[in-house]
Amino acid sequence: MRPLKLTMQAFGAYAKAETIDFTELGQERIFVISGKTGAGKSTIFDAISFAIFGKANTNDREGFSLRSHFAKAEDLTEVSLEFLLRDVRYLVRRVPQQDVPKQRGEGMTTVTAKAELYELDGDEERLLASSVRDVGAKMEEIIQLNVDQFRQILMIPQGEFRELLVAESKEKEAILQRLAHTHFYQLIENQLWNQQKEQEQLVRLLREKVARITQEAFDAEALAGKTARDIELLFAERLVVERETMVELQEQMDLAKEKAEITARNVTLAEEKIAEWAQLAKLRAEKVKLDGQSDKRNQERAAVDLARKAGAIIDQDALCLRLKQQLDEARLEEQQAVENMQKHEMALENAVLEVEKLKEMEAEYVAWVKKRELLQSMETKVTRAMELQQELAQDSERKQALAQKLERLILQGKGLLEQSEQLVNRVQLVQDARLKSAEMKQHLTELRQENLFVVTEIEKWEQKNKWQSELVVLEGEWSQAEKQLLDAEAKYAELDALWQHEQAATLALSLVDGDACPVCGSLEHPNVAVQTAGMTKAEVDVAREGRDAKQETAKALGVQVEQKKWQIEQIVFASEESLHVLRDRQMLCAEELVKKEQELAGIDVFLTEEQQVEELVERNKQDLAKLAEEKAQQQAVYEEVRKKVDTSETTYALLLEDVPEEFQNPAGFYEKQKVLTVNITDFETKKGHAESVFNTAKEGQFRAVSASEMAEKAALKASEALAAQRTIFKDIMATNGFADYASYQRAILSPEVLEEKERFIRDFEQQYHFVSERLKEAEARLAGVAQPDLKELQRLDDESKRAYQEKTEQWMAQKDVVRKVSELSEQFMKHVKETSEAEKAYADIGYLADMARGKNDRRLTFERFVLATFLDTILLRANGRLKKMTNGRFQLNRKKEKSKGNVQSGLELEVYDEYTGLERHVKTLSGGESFKTSLSLALALAEVVQEMSGGISLETMFIDEGFGTLDPESLEMAVECLLETQESGRLVGIISHVPELKERIPSRLEVTATNHGSTTKFFAQGL
Repeated sequence: MRPLKLTMQAFGAYAKAETIDFTELGQERIFVISGKTGAGKSTIFDAISFAIFGKANTNDREGFSLRSHFAKAEDLTEVSLEFLLRDVRYLVRRVPQQDVPKQRGEGMTTVTAKAELYELDGDEERLLASSVRDVGAKMEEIIQLNVDQFRQILMIPQGEFRELLVAESKEKEAILQRLAHTHFYQLIENQLWNQQKEQEQLVRLLREKVARITQEAFDAEALAGKTARDIELLFAERLVVERETMVELQEQMDLAKEKAEITARNVTLAEEKIAEWAQLAKLRAEKVKLDGQSDKRNQERAAVDLARKAGAIIDQDALCLRLKQQLDEARLEEQQAVENMQKHEMALENAVLEVEKLKEMEAEYVAWVKKRELLQSMETKVTRAMELQQELAQDSERKQALAQKLERLILQGKGLLEQSEQLVNRVQLVQDARLKSAEMKQHLTELRQENLFVVTEIEKWEQKNKWQSELVVLEGEWSQAEKQLLDAEAKYAELDALWQHEQAATLALSLVDGDACPVCGSLEHPNVAVQTAGMTKAEVDVAREGRDAKQETAKALGVQVEQKKWQIEQIVFASEESLHVLRDRQMLCAEELVKKEQELAGIDVFLTEEQQVEELVERNKQDLAKLAEEKAQQQAVYEEVRKKVDTSETTYALLLEDVPEEFQNPAGFYEKQKVLTVNITDFETKKGHAESVFNTAKEGQFRAVSASEMAEKAALKASEALAAQRTIFKDIMATNGFADYASYQRAILSPEVLEEKERFIRDFEQQYHFVSERLKEAEARLAGVAQPDLKELQRLDDESKRAYQEKTEQWMAQKDVVRKVSELSEQFMKHVKETSEAEKAYADIGYLADMARGKNDRRLTFERFVLATFLDTILLRANGRLKKMTNGRFQLNRKKEKSKGNVQSGLELEVYDEYTGLERHVKTLSGGESFKTSLSLALALAEVVQEMSGGISLETMFIDEGFGTLDPESLEMAVECLLETQESGRLVGIISHVPELKERIPSRLEVTATNHGSTTKFFAQGL
């Protein structure tokens, strides 16, 4: 990151807008910032830090303290920084929270913090973020450092230059992680750890599967002491036994099946014979039944014969019936014709009376016609007067409505003006609430950060207490195991010595004086071993195995104790407060959070009205303008309508001058005209109707007389025809044997009934013949044949079926047993193989995971190992400069020994002193020595990081004081090292009062203090 232009307004010592253009340095890459004490040199660093992170370069300059006391009340405190990073230009602007005078009224109002970040491309600005939070996140993403790391690496305040040098291992780790991008190695550690857990889970699951399979297949006694190979053989043996059993059951099932088939055939044959005997009995019963129905058949046959005779004369009977109906119809028509003739004669009399009545009204009708003609001559004037009257009424109503509307608009305007005043007050309230909300949110953010910090510390305490309790238990178990191990070792040593003695005694039994000893070769045996109580090798082996088991137990517990201690050591507290104090602090913090969140929620609810209020203000303005325009329009329309009403009233009076007073009212005029028209029309209609009715009645009376005469003749003719056909019918009925008409009627059958009786006769005769023939055949077939004992045969068949079913079920059950054992055997071998493979994979991945997570001799994680290598590279570069500035006296080394307790190790620094030949901690260096060492480290860090592909850009470094602690020779060497950095293009700014430094570095930024605020100016060669 390289600053290009810094602008400060009302910031620190700078009252007005002060711009520092770093491009004025040209090719110079190192400059001194000089000026009197309090002029505002460090304020420049504060402004750069505030622009980037929203925080000053020192912790004691925050918030309201950043505002200049020289600034005018109306000038806002703000800072903008244009900088270059990886060939991309950016511009960041920030305004801190501050108090400014109210625009209306007296007093102050608080302006909330604001921030904006732009990417510059020529004269174009592309907005990247527009809020304090978003700009802060985006800047950390771009710079890849937080404010604390920025202070330790790039912009080192007064008194903090040696912070990076003496920082603890954990602090250096956070810095180097960002610089070296080692999060990837942390991901590898986590991935290995997760794979180890997954593989461990897989091994446990597979072992559980194998155990379930063996427990399902065998009892515990059969499995006692068996290996996987032994269990595999057990499966094979059991399969052989179960399959042999299944073959035996198959043979028994086949025999039972054959017997069941024989008994089933016997039952089938018996059932067939019994069915034949039952059929014989059924045929005999049907024969008896048919014999009983012979009389009915004879009766049905007689009825059919009579019905056929009646059918021969039924047509003549129908003819007589039709003639009788025609006679009845003719007589009815004759009666109706007489009644119709009488009706028409009466209608003719009434029509004559109506015609005579209308002749009497003829004179009145003529008077109506004349009066209507008079009214028609005045109709035009009256019609126009009526139209004017309607228009006048409408216009008068419209005039009144317009007057009322104008009055309403005036009242509405007054209401809008009152609303406008109320909205102005609401806008001020919303602005005050927004300022208060911003302050509250800032406070809530700080409270949440504090709460998160305290909760994290409490969790660390609780975890540490838990692990310490577990450690006490483990140490007790370990101590007990060590005691048991000592007892087992003593017992084994004693038994082994006895065993050796027994062996020597056994060998002594074969020794003979003068013969060489097979052990030592001696020819004399003055003190041979003598056997005591017998000691067997098995007893010694048991003691040795017991000792080995105790040894393994003690070793395992020791490893667990060390692991637990290591876990406890990894817990590092960021606070020195006790757990009790932290819990009280967290409770107070949580209560305060709830309280502030509730207050903020209430304010935010009020702020939700902000946009609504703004919309209401704008709408109020629009409504006022719209109302004024509408009022002007309505006034013009009102004047136009008023003039029209006056004109209409004059015209109306002129039209009615020649019209009689009784007809001046249009409603009465038209009503009179309507009555006359109705009377005339009614008279003419009645007259025409009466004449029409008279003519119609006269014609109808003539037709009715003619119709009556014709109906009388037709009735006489029908009566004569009926008498002739009845005589013929009686003769035919007597010929066919019917005594009277009633006997003829009884003999008549419908076609359906006749068909049904004939079908009954036909079916009876066929069924009788069929049953008789079948009965003869059945009696012949069963002659001399006895009926079988079906129940006994069925009992034998049921027994054989049950036996076959039992054998089948036994065979099926055994088949399932064979299948189940076979499946269990296959699953057992499969899971045993999978378990073996999983255990091997678990051993490999577990070793890698433990090594990567620090379970090694150095207690060094994979990521920390990479960080240590990265730090070694930085130290290699730093020592080149340090040796030059100290004439080869000092050399920085990384401390490689493990730290005690739970302190993080691996990144601490020591310095080797050539004068003493010893290494010592960097904290023991003097002020000047620390400055030279810190300067070497900072320059090397920037150099190494800059060379890393895709690394963090460290193109700039600012140093606030520190050179005053150096002697002239050391100062000369330090300046030489700084001047060498120009070759890499790095920009270095130094705040210092040392005259020699100003002489050696030609470019300087002079800060001049006045009673109106400070100003700056570059002085350099060529400027």
